Amino acid sequence: MNHRKHKQAENQKRKKMYTPEGYIKDPPDEVCPFCGKKEKPCSYVNSLSRAWARQACKQKVDNKKNI
Repeated sequence: MNHRKHKQAENQKRKKMYTPEGYIKDPPDEVCPFCGKKEKPCSYVNSLSRAWARQACKQKVDNKKNI
């Protein structure tokens, strides 16, 4: 039972992190250097998953340039 409450608290923290308008804790002037978009996972790297998102964005942009 205690484990379930802990998981519920973690899930609520995650819900507060992202809104449809973008990520809450991002600085307002952060922009992705590859795609130029704001408030996306690739715009501000503060975790490993967002670093992967930036790498995927870089690869996507590089593939478009090569075609």
